[in-house]
Amino acid sequence: MNTHKIIFFLIVLFPLVFFASCDKETNIYKNDMVSQYELDKAIVQTNTTNVATGLNNIFNTMIGDSTGRAHLCQAFVNDALFFNDESGYFFIETMDDAWVVAHVNPDLIGTSRINTQDIYGKFFIQDMVSTVKYIGYGFVEYYRKNPSNNEIERKLSFVTGIPSAELFIGTGFYGDLPPIFYEKLDANMSITETITKTTAKGIGSVLSEIYSDSLQGVEFCRNFIKHIRFFDDQSGYFFIYDFRAYNVAHATQPNLQGQNLYDYQDTHGNYVIRNLIQVVQTKNSGFSEYYWNNPTTSKEEKKIAFVIKIPGSDYFIGSGVYLDD
Repeated sequence: MNTHKIIFFLIVLFPLVFFASCDKETNIYKNDMVSQYELDKAIVQTNTTNVATGLNNIFNTMIGDSTGRAHLCQAFVNDALFFNDESGYFFIETMDDAWVVAHVNPDLIGTSRINTQDIYGKFFIQDMVSTVKYIGYGFVEYYRKNPSNNEIERKLSFVTGIPSAELFIGTGFYGDLPPIFYEKLDANMSITETITKTTAKGIGSVLSEIYSDSLQGVEFCRNFIKHIRFFDDQSGYFFIYDFRAYNVAHATQPNLQGQNLYDYQDTHGNYVIRNLIQVVQTKNSGFSEYYWNNPTTSKEEKKIAFVIKIPGSDYFIGSGVYLDD
């Protein structure tokens, strides 16, 4: 493997449920730094892949009918906006003629976008369908109105399939980004924060609109995050707790589900879950450092986790980055 491929894998590799990372030829570093452009690419790819993985598992385990699936998709994408200007949003369409199943623009739902063109005449939706159909996933560039400023801007979207429903999902980012560069750890923490916030808002909307029953809500949370993995070594995953320190869902340690970890301490004496609860209760969201089992090494390692309250619920969700001591 050549040097620029190895460097790309150092920052982010996405869930094995569907596929490995795409765009392998991209060098995201400049003097070991991550550019804003490549960071935003990593964010949209991780976000899209994670949601596709979660929805696919829900379709396989909880919802089999197309109407119920469409309702779930719309509930999730309604609030799952991201980036500081909330210009990041999801769209979900059928593989057959790109009928819109879920979109933040309600006027598009139920319409076919297969012949939609951008201002330069590019049939970008056809390109998305072809990308998913023949490659499985990838980036598509086109021009579209940015909802944050109503200006037509270049957009780069990542699309992938939801196999169990013959759907594809995508999201992207707008504009020509400034030449800003980040350290590797800062980039990974930015990815972690953004995707955790996005997932929290999407899950919160689903719990409010569809699974208001607590038992069904717990089942949804467990199934949604179960197979989601990210980062090159698959060490990225989600966990969900309530404010009494009971584990609601854990992607890599399902044996913790239903257990109360209020008194749990890591090997350095940190009351891990207590501290996470304090962060969420005092600030609604934030980072906390502790030691936890790394699923890829099966060793307790230093970790920086980002946690945030799931809107409308008594739960909070988190994910984190393992550090090299």
